[in-house]
Amino acid sequence: MSLEIESGISMNEISRALSEVGAELCVDSDGVSGNFDISNTYFVFRECDGFDGVVAEGVNVGWVVGARGAFHCPVDSLAESSDDIKRFLNFLSEEESCRFILSFEYESVYAIRDEDGLRFLKEMVG
Repeated sequence: MSLEIESGISMNEISRALSEVGAELCVDSDGVSGNFDISNTYFVFRECDGFDGVVAEGVNVGWVVGARGAFHCPVDSLAESSDDIKRFLNFLSEEESCRFILSFEYESVYAIRDEDGLRFLKEMVG
C-alpha cells in the first residue's frame, strides 16, 4: 500500500503518529521505518523535495506531496494489517491537518483525506 502525504508534514509528526498507534520504528537521516506490533506490517516513509505531484491514478488534486510511505503487509495477517493502517490514518487525520491518499500500487485508491475529511473508499480485505 502506498501513502502520499501533503507537503508540510515532518518526519517527527509521522513518527509520533506511528508511535501512538503501537508501531516500533527507527528514525534515521533517510526517514522512518519499522513495523506495527500486531500485524508485523513493515513500513517506510521518506520526505519528498516538495515538488512531487500525487501519482495515484485517477486522482486530481491541487497539492504537492511532502512525504511518501509504503506499507508491506504479510499475506497471513491482511486483516490485522488493514486495522493497523486504518488506526494510523485515523490518528494522523485527527492530529494533523495534512491531506493524503492511500492507494494500492498507485492504481486503486483505498482512502483519501481532503477538505471533506477522511474517507475509506475500499477495504483491503473482503
